[in-house]
Amino acid sequence: MNRALLAGLALTLAATASAHHSQSEFDFRQGVTVEGQVVKLDWRSPHARLYVDMVNAKGETEHWDFELPSPTTLMRRGWKRDSLKPGEKVTVAGARARNFPTIGYARSIRDASGKPLFTGFTEIYEPEKAPTGSVPAPAAKPTDAPGSKSP
Repeated sequence: MNRALLAGLALTLAATASAHHSQSEFDFRQGVTVEGQVVKLDWRSPHARLYVDMVNAKGETEHWDFELPSPTTLMRRGWKRDSLKPGEKVTVAGARARNFPTIGYARSIRDASGKPLFTGFTEIYEPEKAPTGSVPAPAAKPTDAPGSKSP
């Protein structure tokens, strides 16, 4: 009986651990902005989804799928299930998925009037890479400050 209990517990923990994932599938250094119409706001865990249709430069309709934070996070930010209704015009700025051209992570959403709808996104700051072959400038000494006199 103990083995069955341990096996059940192990399976439960494994499923829980695999359910949470990082946003590594998105390239946060390469942004995307989509202006279009809401098709659907899918209010489910672990992440809500926003589906938006936009017309590209060729006149073709692109169907975008944006990941949002969890419904709980969105509710804490003032969202409701019907905060965005089908047919409403929105502008979504976010990060494109690395391997799927019309999937993204929404950083910000603005309605037709330009009013921002906070998504709960936490900005990721990555260090800038120094150009190859460059040498960083030495740090200024307190005596090197403008207006100071050298001893």
